[in-house]
Amino acid sequence: MAVPHHNLAVAVGAAKEHARTVLQQFEHRGDPRTGRSSSVYLALMVLHKRLLAAEPPPVQHFIPDLEHLTRACGDRLASVKPLVEAALGIARGTPEQA
Repeated sequence: MAVPHHNLAVAVGAAKEHARTVLQQFEHRGDPRTGRSSSVYLALMVLHKRLLAAEPPPVQHFIPDLEHLTRACGDRLASVKPLVEAALGIARGTPEQA
């Protein structure tokens, strides 16, 4: 796996795991944010799986999906958003700006 793909896979994996934890907390409390959290978690799962594929698409291919996830997090999933933004920075090749 190329270094950019590895770095992005690590970042997306971290965001996915945090989103899973948040989702579990929301489900346990019956929080109305469960639906949004579930969709973000599932999207991160798919992105992570694509990054770990034998021949993943170029890192830049993931930028639109990560931009969409950043917007989807909004204020409701504020703790997940910085992790998605960090992954987006890696995909753009500017992790220091994430």
